Amino acid sequence: MIDIGLVDLALLLALFVELFALGALAWVRLHTLLTYFQQEEYNGSRFLGAVRRVRLYDVRASLVLLALLIATVAIRLLNLGSGLSLAASLVASAAIAWIAWRESRYGYKKPLVLTERVRRIRKLAAVFAGIVLLLSLIGILFAIIALQLLPLTLILANRILAPAQERINEGYIDEARAKLARLNPKRIGITGSFGKTTTKHIFAEVLAVSGPVFYSRGSINTVLGLTRHIRERLQWSHRYFIAEMGAYGIGSIQRLCNFVKPDFGIVTAIGDAHTERFGSVENIAKAKSELVEDVCENGGTAIVATQVLAYEPFQKLRADFPGRVVSVGPEESADIRIVSAALVEADWKIVLEDRREGAGGTRLEYELPLLGEHNVTNSALAVAAAWIIDPAIATRIPLVTPDVEQVPHRLQKRESPGQPLVLDDAYNANEAGFRNAVAVASELAKQRGGRAILVTPGIAELGIEHDRVHAALGEYTAGLADVVYAVNPSRIATFLKALAANGKTAIKVASFADAREALQEEAKPEDVVLYENDLPDLLEERRLL
Repeated sequence: MIDIGLVDLALLLALFVELFALGALAWVRLHTLLTYFQQEEYNGSRFLGAVRRVRLYDVRASLVLLALLIATVAIRLLNLGSGLSLAASLVASAAIAWIAWRESRYGYKKPLVLTERVRRIRKLAAVFAGIVLLLSLIGILFAIIALQLLPLTLILANRILAPAQERINEGYIDEARAKLARLNPKRIGITGSFGKTTTKHIFAEVLAVSGPVFYSRGSINTVLGLTRHIRERLQWSHRYFIAEMGAYGIGSIQRLCNFVKPDFGIVTAIGDAHTERFGSVENIAKAKSELVEDVCENGGTAIVATQVLAYEPFQKLRADFPGRVVSVGPEESADIRIVSAALVEADWKIVLEDRREGAGGTRLEYELPLLGEHNVTNSALAVAAAWIIDPAIATRIPLVTPDVEQVPHRLQKRESPGQPLVLDDAYNANEAGFRNAVAVASELAKQRGGRAILVTPGIAELGIEHDRVHAALGEYTAGLADVVYAVNPSRIATFLKALAANGKTAIKVASFADAREALQEEAKPEDVVLYENDLPDLLEERRLL
């Protein structure tokens, strides 16, 4: 009787060890899933899409549990004894613990930010997960089901907490709005399908000649993102406030305008970036035009690239508000025209001419040390805006533009002795920028006597334009790049096909990390390596959980 009791006790302890291992895996898995949930901005439907696309459902632990179930049934049917059942349970627990440990060491490009919101979601989801995992005491099949339900616990926790989170967010927004009104700097909004972050950084450096400038770092372009920066960083000394404005649908920019109340606006470009969200380029133009409309209705001035005037909303606003929509570009019709832009060694020499009524054709010449033809327009918009906001700084602008810093991850040069030249264009997300970057890499490679090596996963959020754009980029790239590494190649099939049709075979890799590892051996000091448009964890590769 004593021996039987000890065996039963051992089996019970093994069951609790198994439950503990499952609990540890569930806690690690919640962290994994929360990382992707946060990248999807806590949107439940998009997160479920990521679960399917990235394969964020459990496979390995479920296979371990299934093997344990089969082993347990076989041991009972063959009457092999409780000792073997105990051993099988402990082996399964050890395997699950190992899976949890391996998963906890996974590195993310964009790690989870443990905000108070994340902590609240995680705690409540952990409660739900714990309740579900207790069902595993009934049987192994319930444990498998529990692991598959973990993504749903996050969605449920987020929905339950949503009303409270909304009240917290509104409190922060009200606090930031009050601070902005109290300090009352001159405000400038910047938007566009692409180029807005680079233009913002150039503009901030140029406008600083007129007075202290506050601007959101990186690509912060939402109400909540700006709210945090205003609450934490805006000071009385700041004369200007520059707000990058991202659009996630019709009305997004208007909401930002209601928050910021911009005196001036800059629109860099309209293109097919993020077509997947908007459905069409026309809808993108309508969304971006909300900044121009708001600024002009409130007596301000909007500075726009001539390219955007091809779209009806901007044409109408220009007609409705004469003199308040100032166009910048190389076209003869531009209000502030890019008369010339010549690349001399590594610097652009650019000449602008103010053709507006009363300006008398005044010219402004400046130098720019940034790579890429697209930065001619970006800098022209920034310089023109600063020129309009404070005409008194016109003679000082050329003194600061030669020292404009490279914007991180936007065709940023990185050089090390004995290593290839690296062009980091990781944050580029549009067709025009892709083409410019490849052309720059090709030209620099010729100058160095090396190869132009492109590493890219393509472009994201193109919607119905995905295949067409990538086919065109593949054809263009084939004539300029000597070597192409295709990251996550399954998502850019038309790009690979176009490359092959033009005599270029891509090297397929799962991730940027794999490409970098290969290039450590393959790249030579005279080569130029272009990392073009690094994708987030959500799009780069599929996981095996």
